[in-house]
Amino acid sequence: MIQNGLIKDHPHINYDINMRIYLHNLTLRLGRRLNVRQIALSSSEIYLTRFLSRVSIKEVNVYLLVTTCLYVACKIEECPQHIRLIVSEARNLWPEYIPQDVSKLAEFEFYLIEEMDMFLVLHHPYRSLLQVRDFLQENSSMFGFTLSNVELQHSWSLINDSYITDLHLVFPPHVIAMAAIYITIVLEKRLNAIRAQGPSVLDSAANNSSNGNHDSMHIDDLISLTSTQNTDIACGLHPEDNLASQRLDKDTLKIEKFMDFFNYSHVNLDEVIEAMQEMISLYFAWNNYNESSMRRALSSMLLNR
Repeated sequence: MIQNGLIKDHPHINYDINMRIYLHNLTLRLGRRLNVRQIALSSSEIYLTRFLSRVSIKEVNVYLLVTTCLYVACKIEECPQHIRLIVSEARNLWPEYIPQDVSKLAEFEFYLIEEMDMFLVLHHPYRSLLQVRDFLQENSSMFGFTLSNVELQHSWSLINDSYITDLHLVFPPHVIAMAAIYITIVLEKRLNAIRAQGPSVLDSAANNSSNGNHDSMHIDDLISLTSTQNTDIACGLHPEDNLASQRLDKDTLKIEKFMDFFNYSHVNLDEVIEAMQEMISLYFAWNNYNESSMRRALSSMLLNR
């Protein structure tokens, strides 16, 4: 349509990582208003990514696209929302972009399904994550460790954010789940190392992260590993150097035990490494994300057609 001159080109608008983060946030905002299950939100984001891999973002109303993807995902994941309700909630959020006529969403639904060749049933990494957790619990004597509830929640949060990327179009669910677990364990070791050196080092690491210094794997925006009890931070473990060393050894040992399990699982290591790199790169970009610039760019494109 752009090449044929049917719509105006907007070279400053691209489907890049910043736009992906913006669309991710739009999906979350609408989903929370509708109290939609996480699995439906995740399916919605895959539909959106698949659609925009075929259709230019400059050719569609992305607000209507987000609404339609969530509407279809709720149907597929068996938590349907009435079309009038979802249009009403979307209009409350973005009144200038969502038409009152519900038939517009119904038309877009057929367009969306056609572009995805009617392949709508999805498999997500959440089940793989829970299967790994259960397997480690059942075989703790063999592998020597299990996933704690906190580690499970951190891995779950990583998977939630991974839907911003193309990972779910490239890799099977179990690869993404294993990557999330490994990142969680490594970052936990990194955070414990910082804590062991005292509160001043912890504050310095946080400042370096906020100033854009990403040489280390301490990424505040990655997951909530930095949310600890004040008493834990105050102690800092600095009076007992031997205890700190023992703790770090335990963290390293846990990583080694996870790698033993990883080798046992025969999961493709190269794929997991690539998935990890993609997930970590996402958070580097997220540190520099500017939502207002995305909003203004889309407003300029959609309202001046």
